[in-house]
Amino acid sequence: MTRVKAPRAHRLVTRLLIAQGLPLALLALIVLAAGAWSANRVVANTADRLLAGALQTISQSVTLTDGEVTADVAPWALGLLDGPERDAVFYSVRDGDRLVTGYPDLPNLPRLPSERLAFSNLSVRGIPVRMAQQTLFIPGHTAPVRVSVAQSLDSRRANLRELYLSLLLPPGLLVLAAGLLIWPALRWGLSSLSRLIDDLAGRQNRADAFAPATMDLAPREFWPVMTAFNHLLNQLEASRASVQRFASDASHQLRTPLSVLAANLELLAAAPQPWKKREHRLMTDCENAVQGMTRLVSQLLATARADGVRVEGSADLGRAVRRACRIFQDRHKAVTGDLRLRLPDEPAMVNGVEDLITEQVINLIDNAFQHGAAPVFVQVRTRVDGSCVRVWDQGDGVDENLLPRLTDRFVRGDTAAPGSGLGLAIVKALADAQGADLDIHIRSGRRQGIVGTLKYRQFNAAPLP
Repeated sequence: MTRVKAPRAHRLVTRLLIAQGLPLALLALIVLAAGAWSANRVVANTADRLLAGALQTISQSVTLTDGEVTADVAPWALGLLDGPERDAVFYSVRDGDRLVTGYPDLPNLPRLPSERLAFSNLSVRGIPVRMAQQTLFIPGHTAPVRVSVAQSLDSRRANLRELYLSLLLPPGLLVLAAGLLIWPALRWGLSSLSRLIDDLAGRQNRADAFAPATMDLAPREFWPVMTAFNHLLNQLEASRASVQRFASDASHQLRTPLSVLAANLELLAAAPQPWKKREHRLMTDCENAVQGMTRLVSQLLATARADGVRVEGSADLGRAVRRACRIFQDRHKAVTGDLRLRLPDEPAMVNGVEDLITEQVINLIDNAFQHGAAPVFVQVRTRVDGSCVRVWDQGDGVDENLLPRLTDRFVRGDTAAPGSGLGLAIVKALADAQGADLDIHIRSGRRQGIVGTLKYRQFNAAPLP
């Protein structure tokens, strides 16, 4: 029997984790990006102010002596740029294109007509630097004087790393810890919901399948949902019981007039009166119709029983199969020699009900005779994990594409053969009710035929007396 896997609670936990984790991760990225941008701005502005302060110190030392620009740069003038990283510092003072003092590697930035400070990132002697430059106009001197100060980026980078560690690492770790705690928090919060799912999933093929769910198994927030769900279960149980009761009552009510018709036809056929051929043919047709209707009513009754039954018990498989063969032979005297039974020496105790197993085997045998060819074999085999009963015939089989649908209601492999298409559907429904597996396949060989196998689970209890 194919068992449906119930959705586990951890799937809901995973969805909630994604629903909460993605916004949290997005928020973390936004916070980290904003923090990184702020840290870069703070370090850059601070370093640029220090660079501008050093440039102003050098600018104050620029004078005009006898019409010539001079600059007396004291060693302490660049003290503002001294740091633990020991950055490389360059400066220059140019009168037009003439270098007054400093390093000739520092270029003049274009388009600096005013005395505003200008900053630029460039490379000096293969070292990335940040340079500040200002143009001075000295009264009485026509050429502009440009003062430049440049500093390598080591201190900036060190300060930026320090800010990252002190400002961004704690919030980042906090967001990460919150993300990691969501999983156990959700599992703990939904543990009762997991128990509820396990309880509902475990009701398959049980008598209490439609019983109201226990409210205490669900979180308190789910109680309104559980109330509506239990109300739906009650309605489903009432509807199922009503349909089952109607089918059972209708089948029982139809049996009486059908029995009367069969008895009257039998009396007419045995009456000491010369019947004409046409009259004999009509009575035979009526008898066949009554037998077909009686079988259809019996199958409808068995279908109603199969839809409502939930089995948990033990049964002797061999005894049930022997009884099924005897009942079938009593109903069909003409096929007595064409039905062959093979049973093991020891009892085969399985999970199930003997009456239901008997009904299943009768339907398998009847299906084999109607849609196959004699002889029909019935065999019981015992296994370590359970036992099985196999029924096969000597017919030509059916189309393989039709095999998966043979257990559907009103589906027949041979539409010309008698029957309602309910036999294998009843066998499948009763197998599901007893936790058994039904396998239908075509037998290989010269005479193929159809093989129906019912596999029952082993019952771990003492055999029935």
